[in-house]
Amino acid sequence: MRALAVDFANPDLGMLGVATAVTSFATWCFTIALGVYGFDAHGAAGVGIVALVRFLPAAIVSPLVGLLIDRFPRRSVMLASAVATAVILCAATAATALDAPTAVVFVFPALFAIASCGYAPAHAALTPTLVETPQQLSASNVTHSMMENLGFIVAALLAGVLLGLTSPAFVIGVAAGAGLLVCLLVHRVHSDRRPDYVAEEDEVAGAFREVTLGARALAFHPALRLSAATMILLFLFEGFADVMVVVMALELLHLGQGSVGFLNATWGIGAVIGAMALAMLFDRGRLVPAIAGGSLLIGLATMLPGISPHPPAAYVGWLGIGIGFVFVEVAAKTLMQRLGSDETLGRVIGSLESGRQAAMALGSIGAVLLVELLHVRGALIALGALLPVFVMLGWTRLRAYEVGAPVAEEHYRLLRGNSIFAPLPLATLERLSHDLAPLEVPAGEDVIVQGEIGDRFFLIEEGQVEVFEDEAFRRNEGPGESFGEIALLHDVPRTATVRTTVDTQLLALDRDQFLLAVTGHRRSHQLARAVVDERWPAEDSPAPVSK
Repeated sequence: MRALAVDFANPDLGMLGVATAVTSFATWCFTIALGVYGFDAHGAAGVGIVALVRFLPAAIVSPLVGLLIDRFPRRSVMLASAVATAVILCAATAATALDAPTAVVFVFPALFAIASCGYAPAHAALTPTLVETPQQLSASNVTHSMMENLGFIVAALLAGVLLGLTSPAFVIGVAAGAGLLVCLLVHRVHSDRRPDYVAEEDEVAGAFREVTLGARALAFHPALRLSAATMILLFLFEGFADVMVVVMALELLHLGQGSVGFLNATWGIGAVIGAMALAMLFDRGRLVPAIAGGSLLIGLATMLPGISPHPPAAYVGWLGIGIGFVFVEVAAKTLMQRLGSDETLGRVIGSLESGRQAAMALGSIGAVLLVELLHVRGALIALGALLPVFVMLGWTRLRAYEVGAPVAEEHYRLLRGNSIFAPLPLATLERLSHDLAPLEVPAGEDVIVQGEIGDRFFLIEEGQVEVFEDEAFRRNEGPGESFGEIALLHDVPRTATVRTTVDTQLLALDRDQFLLAVTGHRRSHQLARAVVDERWPAEDSPAPVSK
């Protein structure tokens, strides 16, 4: 309930939460109806073909979409994606209802995947800019998962009923109506702003570097690489499971078509239960145990219907998969959002989305091959071993990136609101929040003196200071403003004297901690230099310190 309250107290987050539920509803109505349509047309291979054309084109397009997410307002990217998706769902409804050739109908999953591949990455990249603390990011991700799975449950249950009474075409029409509603919801979210982009002289080489930056960040940043590998393996499992649920229900258990929707709904119910438990883990700052525990639960739950091929075991297993899946997905996603830089987060998530689509396509085809080689029961048991084995092999490295103690909200807010620190990754801001040292200074005292050696950077939490250069008054500074960066960045004596005018509470950051954070991040370093240039004439400025 606290997680939901965090989101809905912020109008934009609340609107995005509702849009998430409706988007999930539309996507899963379309997915379940297409799965049944594909099975009717070509059996298990038809389900695999539908999944393949859903995922593979989006895997190619996603890195390009990631660049758009970092260059244009993220809300605008979401809106464009929602409009295109709604149009495609309407066209798919017409094609299916008019009994168009199967090959024509199979084109729409590919178009849907391409149109929708920008929505979730843009949402994930926008969320860190809307929250005020890392704890709120965790709460927002829990809420996002909750709303996504509520939409999934409603879609699965409704599809289960409607497929028994009507046809796949009717269910796709319901998805189209929901897609139009998403457009209205996203349109009501306030648009964000992105930093100005300066193009490189060599446009072709520059464009290639920009598009591939997300993939390079995932490849060379150890923590991002590990969290991305966890999520891609999870998506590989999801691709397997999307096919296996249809084959298991209709071939192994000999249930009706509606059971595909009901089994998916059971997964969604498990995910909602998992989100509740995950909120409690996040309150204690525990991400890695959520990944490990969720992976183990997914493995055991997937094996259950393979060991006991009866409907109750299938429903219990899919409930357990839902609980474990949300543990791994939300924890790994939160870890990535904490570690990624806002400047490039869209491209990082876009590259991950490309990997997701490719992994799900591979999983879909792999499920068909596993069923051929091991039959349905053997395929379920083999699939269940996938994630637990990975977590066992990567446990030591995962533990190295555990979340620390919750940060003080006011300290984090001051850092995030300061132009120098605003572009830094959430994990860096979180670490700096812990490194800040409170300092109380009575009125009339000098905090720094011109000509002294500079060893700390200061943020003003409460109170006011006045700045003198060569004994001449220059300006006053108040809460949220900062001073002390010139001596640290240029390795020179203090260029001004700063004196309190009232009792003032400061937050101090040591030289090494400041330089490590700021000079190690391109955008933050640029903004710090801009502050220095504004306060200190260029002709007096020596070369900046670098690390």
